[in-house]
Amino acid sequence: MGTRRVKGSGSIYRDQRGYWTVAAPLPRRDGKRKRAVRRFRDLGAAQAYLRDLERSRTATGALAMAGFTPDSCPTTVGDWFEYWLTECVYPQLRPRTADGYRSAVRTHILPGLNAARPLHAIRASDIRHMQHQVGIRRSATTVRNVHVVAARAFDAAVREEVITRNPVRLVEQPRPARPHLDVPTTAEVKHLLDALTRRPDGLRWMTYILTGARRGEVVGLEIDRVGTHIDISWQLQTLRREKSGRPIAPPDFEYRHLYGGLFLTRPKSKAGWRVVPLIRPILGMMEQHLAAMDPNPWGLVFTRHGRPIDPNLESRLWKSVRRDLLGTDRHVRLHDLRHAAVDLLYDADVPEDLIMELVGHSTRAMSRSYKSPAHRERLSRAMANVDAFLS
Repeated sequence: MGTRRVKGSGSIYRDQRGYWTVAAPLPRRDGKRKRAVRRFRDLGAAQAYLRDLERSRTATGALAMAGFTPDSCPTTVGDWFEYWLTECVYPQLRPRTADGYRSAVRTHILPGLNAARPLHAIRASDIRHMQHQVGIRRSATTVRNVHVVAARAFDAAVREEVITRNPVRLVEQPRPARPHLDVPTTAEVKHLLDALTRRPDGLRWMTYILTGARRGEVVGLEIDRVGTHIDISWQLQTLRREKSGRPIAPPDFEYRHLYGGLFLTRPKSKAGWRVVPLIRPILGMMEQHLAAMDPNPWGLVFTRHGRPIDPNLESRLWKSVRRDLLGTDRHVRLHDLRHAAVDLLYDADVPEDLIMELVGHSTRAMSRSYKSPAHRERLSRAMANVDAFLS
């Protein structure tokens, strides 16, 4: 019995007149299916024709409409990924997500698979080799992310009938690395809050700890969204722009241009749109700050030298504060303050549904993943309650 061909790769059959007939699919045009049909007297000639057709047909159809010509046949890895980023990724995904895809493609995938190599020639072994190369200098999480991006790009190539199967799906998805977080303890958080009350920039860093807000949400906070509560419905991001100045983003992407490449954008999910009450000591410090601050044309609560603060710069500025308050042997990232905020909420026995709402998580599992494991104070308090119950 002959081997069954992969679906979508074409077929060979003998017609009523005895000719060997090749029927192979071509890329759709105007929503209609197209096929290449040719007849041969010899089976070997028919098989050779089908193999040649599979190599060359990627130069037509969707790729040709995107600017590729038969001279570029066969379509290379570099050709396809450039087309995929331009036509499939940036028009559909949020700009920062699309930029992450672009970085993975240019830093890891194209060098790992060889941009000049024909797309149809990539095999599972090539994918494994690429992943091994990435893993030499990068974390397991990066290897996993590269695998996911490559898989989606090759999925699109299969859908558009550029290749017949996805070699990435033949390789097991790498396991993610277990993150090593350096989250301040409850005692350290109390020390930080006390020390920050005496710093000129202390209010900004306290906002991270006592609201659980992300860096773009804090540096993008506007005066008219602050009172006894803060309205977290916008975040500050740095985005790549077109020549027109508009960010490279899907048509429905909501944004407000602020300054240079800085934009206020909506959170990526509805769960991210939230209102967080302010508590002591941040409430009093916020009122004093708003009363004494110099106005700025953007209406921002926090600025640096009178200008908006780039979120990437904010992370670098935090390192100096961390060294001053926690010492040089600690590696607490700015985002780890968000984990500390979640720990505080759990320590205060706040119900999990309210924790989700306060920090902007869409699932309980996400909130639990932010909670530090084996939080001894809370576990000890729980077992003390059990002891009291049994007494």
